[in-house]
Amino acid sequence: MGNKPRYSSVSEEVAGTSPLPQTLPKYNHPSHDLLKENGFTQTIYSKYHQKCLKDRLKMGKGLSQEMNTLFRFWSFFLRANFNRKMYEEFRNLAVEDARSGARYGLECLFRFYSYGLEKRFRSDIFRDFMEETLNDYDNNNVYGLEKFWAFLKYYKGDSSRLKVNPRITKLLEKYQTLEDFRREMFPEAYGLPPRQRTISEHRTSGSSKPGSTSSNDDPKRNRTISCNVEMMPNSRS
Repeated sequence: MGNKPRYSSVSEEVAGTSPLPQTLPKYNHPSHDLLKENGFTQTIYSKYHQKCLKDRLKMGKGLSQEMNTLFRFWSFFLRANFNRKMYEEFRNLAVEDARSGARYGLECLFRFYSYGLEKRFRSDIFRDFMEETLNDYDNNNVYGLEKFWAFLKYYKGDSSRLKVNPRITKLLEKYQTLEDFRREMFPEAYGLPPRQRTISEHRTSGSSKPGSTSSNDDPKRNRTISCNVEMMPNSRS
């Protein structure tokens, strides 16, 4: 596509209405090591993957910090190293957690869609993106819609390939800028009646503030409604 990737080698916006994991591993963690140049090995990944799933089973959906690191790993890794089986597991578990009120995995999935499809467009994954965006909106969230809006705004490929669902096109008519999404997500800050919160938002009320600033994938593209930043190792671009 010839454009600079929107994610940097050191950090990325990672949270919308969901909280950041309480403990972010910084050094010598498999989720970081596996993302290093030539750092992925099936043996290490298999052990790490198994550990995360066991912890999720033990702690419960949305309560495992190790599982959150796996969601984050998938979001980064699959952009440049797409694997159908890994993606389908990512999507299924993220949606499953979201149905239980934990949105971290789902928001990682939306970041994979938005950034990953810009890196390499896949029509089937684009259809999944639209499906999950509408599901998210129907569950009274606009995080997925904002990520879809951002993808359309920054995609530099052949726009004729983007067969957008007419309902999404209609929904996006009222969103012209990032500020429009902020206004919907944080109406109280604009003197508007509070929006109905989801279960996960009630759990994390106050974790995101509409007026804050943060590091972004590209300093010229302020394209997220969240304010939390998550440090990552050098990723393959």
